[in-house]
Amino acid sequence: MRIVPADVIAARQRIAASIWPTPLMPEPGLARSHGAPVWLKLECWQRTGSFKVRGAMHAISRLDQDARRRGVLAVSAGNHAQGLALAAREAGISALIVMPETASRVKIEGVRKLGADVRLIGKDYDEAEAAWPAVAQETGRTLVHPFMNPAVIAGQGTVGLEIALERPSLAQVLIPAGGGGLSVGSAIALKALMPQVRVYGVQTEASAPLVASYKAGRHVAVTYGPSIADGLHGDTTPEMVDLVLEHLDGVLEVTEAAVRRAMRYLFREHRIVAEGSAAVGVAALLEGLASQGETAVVISGRNIAPELFQSILAEEAMA
Repeated sequence: MRIVPADVIAARQRIAASIWPTPLMPEPGLARSHGAPVWLKLECWQRTGSFKVRGAMHAISRLDQDARRRGVLAVSAGNHAQGLALAAREAGISALIVMPETASRVKIEGVRKLGADVRLIGKDYDEAEAAWPAVAQETGRTLVHPFMNPAVIAGQGTVGLEIALERPSLAQVLIPAGGGGLSVGSAIALKALMPQVRVYGVQTEASAPLVASYKAGRHVAVTYGPSIADGLHGDTTPEMVDLVLEHLDGVLEVTEAAVRRAMRYLFREHRIVAEGSAAVGVAALLEGLASQGETAVVISGRNIAPELFQSILAEEAMA
């Protein structure tokens, strides 16, 4: 699988009418502690509340007529599911989403409201993903993978393209990294237009397969713990690790406590609701893990259950 800058540029042209160019907002508090300007790329204000709609829209736009007739299938803990459900609805295509039984109720309801069918399988994402070949064979649908799909990666990369066009002076960009599609696609676009920029993925200590794989220089298996960043939780693939090694300058690892602190910070300072997966870049700055220089941080989504978000905000009062 190979994605080049022209693929991301073409994706931007194809999905321009379907997605919202999101703001790049200055963040003075983090800038003071970091010693350089900091910008927040607010993909939490994207349609469906997440960057995932970009890749879904682009993948749907590339389907042939036979695939459109048969409908699409996805496996997702939530944000890719909602993005694909919206993209399919607007294209007049049937969508079926396989989600783990432990998926957020907010995300399950969001998928159904967008018109897709939902099938709950397995206790976690890995078990749900293991079920997709059987579901695909049963239904005849085309799988739109959340990251192992060149069209999806090119669509996600439009986040990086927008950042590069707006702030060409950046020294580095911090991007949440789960499977790796957003960070790889964005890095391809960023480095094409800004050869000097450093691009880092960010994961949490509870789910850090790319951290370990980057250090080892190959795909390695890791153990997982409970994580507030559920959208980043789970393994990636050897092929995606190869792309991460090729295009990223590193993968940072933050603590779960720092992610919760970052979520509180974003809400306290800006009234930004960020799910755990979206706050990991800010967590890296709060923990002092990022190198010096003008920095952009991707805030990738806002889809978190209200009661969970309220409990995290309440932790500050108890500290």
